[in-house]
Amino acid sequence: MCLVDSSTSIDIDSGELGTQYKCEDCNTRFRGIGKKIRCPSCESTNVKKM
Repeated sequence: MCLVDSSTSIDIDSGELGTQYKCEDCNTRFRGIGKKIRCPSCESTNVKKM
């Protein structure tokens, strides 16, 4: 069972969420969090921190 509590509101500035990366295979720029970063477009792990 999955329950969602909608009574809590958190405002997150998109500039503070994750680190900026660029995929070296398809040139997509995106933000990522974690250790095993993958491009959301092509699923490549060949990414560079910006």
